[in-house]
Amino acid sequence: MQLSLPKQLDTKTVLRYLGASGWTPDDAMAQLFTKAETDLRAAATPRGIWRQLPLSALPLDTAGTDLARHLAGCNGMVLMAATLGSGVDAALRRLCLQDIALGAVADAMASVLLEQVCDALEAAIRTEITGQGLYMTGRYSPGYGDCPLTLQKDLCLALDTVRGIGVCLTPDCLMTPRKSVTAILGIAAHPVTGARAGCATCALRQTCAYRKKGTTCAM
Repeated sequence: MQLSLPKQLDTKTVLRYLGASGWTPDDAMAQLFTKAETDLRAAATPRGIWRQLPLSALPLDTAGTDLARHLAGCNGMVLMAATLGSGVDAALRRLCLQDIALGAVADAMASVLLEQVCDALEAAIRTEITGQGLYMTGRYSPGYGDCPLTLQKDLCLALDTVRGIGVCLTPDCLMTPRKSVTAILGIAAHPVTGARAGCATCALRQTCAYRKKGTTCAM
């Protein structure tokens, strides 16, 4: 399905991704933000897909303890995927060649735009699931915590992301277009919230800049 870009960009999160939380951009940075956002909005063709499936649709027994904890108490799930499209990948390459700083800003901005697109898609899914009298957890993506990235193969196959939204996998299970996301959301007949993976199982826990500041990437 075709999706819409957010009307208002979450610039605070863009700055956080750039390691500049709380900083007020100067005129030069403001110009980079304007240029990056204009080009990304012109290049983006956001699309999304989702399916409501039984838990048996994925090999969850080998998907790690973090995802198992997230789906505890659930008897079904929603698989979703969203992408900004191949045009954004091309725009990011062009902007990076044009100006390294502009490329860095655009890359962070594209990630935030994609996250906001996913938030909107999740909200629409939640409305549908709630209408069935069911409850749903938040999103959990393969590669997060101790959930193997290889789960992408089964997830994308179950969603048919290639034909659905043009998202393919590389041999290393990375998505292309690059600014794409998949996620798993648990469903139950009773209230469920899911559980985010913690710092203990994160591959970057020893070098995480957020932990050095006393925060986490979820804040």
